[in-house]
Amino acid sequence: MPSAPTRNTTVPNLSHVKNDDQSLRSSSPQVITRMLHSQKPAGAGQISSSPDEVTFLRLPGVKAMTGLSKSCLYLLIREKSFPAPVRIGNRAVAWVRSEVRQWALERIGAPR
Repeated sequence: MPSAPTRNTTVPNLSHVKNDDQSLRSSSPQVITRMLHSQKPAGAGQISSSPDEVTFLRLPGVKAMTGLSKSCLYLLIREKSFPAPVRIGNRAVAWVRSEVRQWALERIGAPR
């Protein structure tokens, strides 16, 4: 019986990759920007302040912006105290950045 063919594989060198919580917290959150009405971006490296531009935040970005955990966020959503996410795909949701920002501003204005 012939032996199974061997495959030469190499393991990538990952010594340059940091594996600590601090590097994960300091990385920028994933942000998704969707242009509406077929508007073209203003240009490379420029940020458009058009009202037709909607920016979405995924869960890590919302957690970083609010300082809340996933379970706390979903509890507040259930209680109608936090903006609900928007479905952006079959298995993906995101929050509208302006809604999360507005929630944060209201929290700052609340009595302490």
